[in-house]
Amino acid sequence: MTGGKKSSNTAAWTVEPAEDGISFLVFDLPGHKVNKLSEAVIEELDRVLDEVASDKSVRGLVVIGGKEDSGTFIAGADIAEIRAVTDRQEATGQARRGQAVLCKLSSMQAVTVAAIHGNCLGGGAELALACDFRIASDFEKTRLGLPEVQLGIIPGFGGTQRLPRLIGLARAMPIILTGKPLDARKALKLGAVDEVVHPGSLRDSSRAFVARALAGKGKSYRPRSRARKRSLLMRFFESTGPGRSYMQSRALKDIQRKVGKHYPAPRRALEAMVVGRGMSLEEGLKLEAKLVGELAVSDVCKNLVDIFLTSEAARRGDPGGKKGRGSARAPDKGGLVGLLGAGVMGGGLAALVARKGYRARMKDISREAITAGYQRIDEIFRGRVERGKMKKSEVINLMARISGATDYAGFSSAGLVIEAVVEDMEIKKKVLLEVEAELAGHVVFASNTSALSIEELQNAAKRPGRIAGLHFFNPVERMPLVEVICGPRTTDAAMVAVETFARSLGKIPVRCKDGPGFLVNRVLGAYLNEAVRLVEEGYSPGVMDQAIRDFGMPMGPLELIDEVGHDVASKVARILHIGLGERARPPALLSSLGGDPSVLGRKTGRGFYLHGGKDRGGKLKLNGKLFSKIGKKTSGFKTPAAGLWVQRLIYPMINEAAFALEDKVVEAASDVDLAMVFGTGFAPFRGGPLRYADSIGIGAVVDGLKGLGESRLTPCDLLENLVARDEGFYPRRRDPGD
Repeated sequence: MTGGKKSSNTAAWTVEPAEDGISFLVFDLPGHKVNKLSEAVIEELDRVLDEVASDKSVRGLVVIGGKEDSGTFIAGADIAEIRAVTDRQEATGQARRGQAVLCKLSSMQAVTVAAIHGNCLGGGAELALACDFRIASDFEKTRLGLPEVQLGIIPGFGGTQRLPRLIGLARAMPIILTGKPLDARKALKLGAVDEVVHPGSLRDSSRAFVARALAGKGKSYRPRSRARKRSLLMRFFESTGPGRSYMQSRALKDIQRKVGKHYPAPRRALEAMVVGRGMSLEEGLKLEAKLVGELAVSDVCKNLVDIFLTSEAARRGDPGGKKGRGSARAPDKGGLVGLLGAGVMGGGLAALVARKGYRARMKDISREAITAGYQRIDEIFRGRVERGKMKKSEVINLMARISGATDYAGFSSAGLVIEAVVEDMEIKKKVLLEVEAELAGHVVFASNTSALSIEELQNAAKRPGRIAGLHFFNPVERMPLVEVICGPRTTDAAMVAVETFARSLGKIPVRCKDGPGFLVNRVLGAYLNEAVRLVEEGYSPGVMDQAIRDFGMPMGPLELIDEVGHDVASKVARILHIGLGERARPPALLSSLGGDPSVLGRKTGRGFYLHGGKDRGGKLKLNGKLFSKIGKKTSGFKTPAAGLWVQRLIYPMINEAAFALEDKVVEAASDVDLAMVFGTGFAPFRGGPLRYADSIGIGAVVDGLKGLGESRLTPCDLLENLVARDEGFYPRRRDPGD
């Protein structure tokens, strides 16, 4: 591999001829937009490393990605292979095999450097950690991370062992236990990378770095930038068994507080790090692989992997799919997006579209409303700066992309218009008719309605084929889901345009047929109706909400109503009742919510709970006045029977989700689960309501609903048919013991 030899080409790895003893190993996986480490790629790397090691003229090796345009160094392991493994020993063996190949990289006589440009995640980060040094590009998409716990497993190619040894146990814990990636500058500060350079000079800088290392102490070379110093106390804790045990106990409390009992991966990752730190590297790697084997075959891992793969497919779309007939098209980057309404949602959308490279123009009826929109934008940007997600200098550039007005000036050049005014059909029709006269013929009008009929809006439009729904969830800057609603006359081209736009914002679009509440609010409505009925029947709101949090939801149903707002919840309940009939009839208490403008939930400080503070246990206090008003004493609540909360709250969600599938609101069970996980926070480790139904048995759900003896909870035909055919919503998974 010296200058006189030809390059050694393989399917994914190319070893470039060495110059002055330094060679580049380029990873460019054919036929894929991003590099990922499949079993075949690992085997290939093994053979290539043998070839490099046999050439004694190679004294330095730079591992670099060949997909600069995709912004990815190595995206990680092949998730589909993790999904497929069902045998614990097989999973352990795959981890051990990956570890062995990366150990071969780490033990090479040549000085090795990982040149990182773009995402360096999971197995990719572990490969980089197996190198002697790491250089990262100062590029917005360059991130180093070990996100495996988010998929229900732990790093299995040495990450739990090498990262603590490199930067210290205390610094490694939050990286591995949360799965959140580091940007290049943060990684440099922590010592996870040794240099950060301009993207255009990554190759030259990597070569120069290797040359300096070779001229210095080789593998023992230590650049000035490497963060090595830790406090004496921290070094004591990390180097002694009692100290590590203390760190582990503190971390376990934090894990319990943040993720509860349902996610075993963070606990196992902590075990691998703490126990492994007291072992040799080889012993620690064996422990890591053993724990990977236990986790990889669990239902939690499979559910999280399924949700991840489904969400990635939705974000990616179908590159070979139909483009749709008609002239409607998505706006170009840098183009103008018109926003009708400058409230919380309008301001949030303006901030988002500006961050994603568009220009935003907010229109509202008064200067005061426009000012409120700008205040919301400022709040969002300041929050991102405080969290280190954005530089102060970026805010100035982004604000230059945003404008506001009380008329439609400038809307003639808009590439898309999003309506985000109040949930009142007559007002929506009025702004539609006003703006249609200003828009070019190809422009789509997307209504950000949560429940109102797209068909009725189309009936008022001059160009009904260009009307679609684009339901963002609040807060729009954090919630990943967007329901893309197809009205009966929406053209294919218009649907493709709004889906393409949603993806360009980094959102997960789920296509829904027009109908009452679309998908998420329809399914959620059944859940909230039953929650309020339980309050009417005398059950404790606090006990109910805690039970549902224990089930895995981010908050209880009454806490959710307080967050949404009592006025909004009661209005949506009425819409669902009109559209779905008697099974969606809201309880009297829910219908009456919103009647008192001072008791609307969090936005007024009072709802089912008082939102000004918490009790000594850190819980919200019940609003005693509200319960007295409805004739309920907070000291005399009924005691629930075992399993009541799941039977009364979760089973109706499953039933309504099945009704939505029957009505073809969405195409597949996976669409339902994706929407409910990312739109409502339905316990991800359970895989969504329909995956959960499969796990407990459809028959149990049907029997549970029938056992309640309420006509509104009669199981839908789809559930009955699945029981009769002994099937579920999904094909059965293989049992790990099979």
